[in-house]
Amino acid sequence: MQYRILVPGILVTGMAVGALSQAAPEGWQVVSDVRKSCQIAVPAEWTVKLSSGFAPEKKATATVHGMRAGQSWDEAKGMLKQTMKPIKIVQDDAKRLWYTMDPGTVAGDGKSGWYVAINTTPVCTASFTFDPGSDEETLKQIAESLVVAK
Repeated sequence: MQYRILVPGILVTGMAVGALSQAAPEGWQVVSDVRKSCQIAVPAEWTVKLSSGFAPEKKATATVHGMRAGQSWDEAKGMLKQTMKPIKIVQDDAKRLWYTMDPGTVAGDGKSGWYVAINTTPVCTASFTFDPGSDEETLKQIAESLVVAK
């Protein structure tokens, strides 16, 4: 299921969430956070730098992050919602938090954003910014690849 929400000044797009932590397609690259505690996978043609993956021409960015050790799921969710304010909650349950957000001026005008967190130890998160018309199916696959680093 897809939905589009028109918010003054931005267009927000989201997707219904599938199963947690699906395996990444063959040939994709692993992107780990700076502590090597959490990871995502991005397509082979993306550029990887530090804890982020960049689509060609930087039309989309995915950044992975591990929350501090010992932080509870509820504490992490509360902090994330305060820091990156949700526009539309896609999923909020015991396994995953997924919402659309305004990536703000840092990402550039007209970009959309998602924030995803999973209930792991540590809590793993990924933020996404993307241009209108980006391949949301690929972004969804990246979001679903979020796991504790192996």
